[in-house]
Amino acid sequence: MFDRPWHIYKCTRLLFVGVALAVLTSCGGPLSIEKPLRREKINDGVSRKIIVEDRHAWTQIFTRISAETPDGEQRFRVQVRSKQDSILWAAISDDMIGLRVGKAIVINDSAAFSSTLLGVEWKGSAHDLAGVTGIEVPFQYLNRLLRGQLIGTNEAMRYRYDGNGDHWITQYAISRGRSVTVALDRDLRMSYVLIDDPVESVFIQYKSVDEATGYPANIEITIKSQPDYKVTIEVTEIRTGGPFNTPFSL
Repeated sequence: MFDRPWHIYKCTRLLFVGVALAVLTSCGGPLSIEKPLRREKINDGVSRKIIVEDRHAWTQIFTRISAETPDGEQRFRVQVRSKQDSILWAAISDDMIGLRVGKAIVINDSAAFSSTLLGVEWKGSAHDLAGVTGIEVPFQYLNRLLRGQLIGTNEAMRYRYDGNGDHWITQYAISRGRSVTVALDRDLRMSYVLIDDPVESVFIQYKSVDEATGYPANIEITIKSQPDYKVTIEVTEIRTGGPFNTPFSL
């Protein structure tokens, strides 16, 4: 039992890196289009305008997150409070013993993590974290992962229909030599995202959606260079309204 905090710290760092990797580009969620489009009328290569809608300035999301590693599985309860395109705050607790592991905050391209239990305090930029992980993480995108927002895309996207997977597929390039493949299901919701980076590939699968808000309800993240590692984010409750407190100090 006394060894557990170190394992919690390792898995917390894995979780943070996994989520950050996933957020290197786009994320999934509700897509609002100007007119309903029937699948048989969307031909391969047709350019369509997609409007991404996020109706809630503030959200409070309760999640269970599991990190599967070669050493076993660790589970956490994570409460996330966020303000649209501005603040992302998280309180992380161990799922088994219920102790608060720590809390984190992201504002634009800066982030901080604090844990009295583990005796860890960290703050810095994406560049600082890259010194540890080897990957430049755009923190400002983290907020959009749980909110289900497309990022790094144009208003007009070109899709082709994949009959085998019953998906609409689009591919595009973003900054730092990354290429992205996005798949939408027949309801025009995100099904999966594949991010190919010069040094890494990340696969994000969106398993289900919260119908009341349109936000993702279950997300699975895997990393090509570490196939034995998997992060699953299960949303148990979503609250909107706010504003919500985002207390933090170092």
